[in-house]
Amino acid sequence: MDHKYCCARFGIRHEVSREEGFNLRVVKSDPDQRMDVYNIYRFYLTPGYKAGQKKVVKRINIRYCPFCGTDLYDFYRSDIYINEEPDFF
Repeated sequence: MDHKYCCARFGIRHEVSREEGFNLRVVKSDPDQRMDVYNIYRFYLTPGYKAGQKKVVKRINIRYCPFCGTDLYDFYRSDIYINEEPDFF
């Protein structure tokens, strides 16, 4: 399946596995835990982690692409970009 990304660098960091260094994770928030009903997806920068590191993963919640400045909430509006479970963080 082809994904359309805001820029090539975002696409590369989104497609790598969670174990491979700096990556971007897209999570669809659990409806019962959403503070923001309009932006259902969350975007995180992580330094890479293993599945067993649950709840201790260092992460930064971001709104804008760190490479091109695109507003991620406006650009990514589909479940096809989800690459992490909502309860992982």
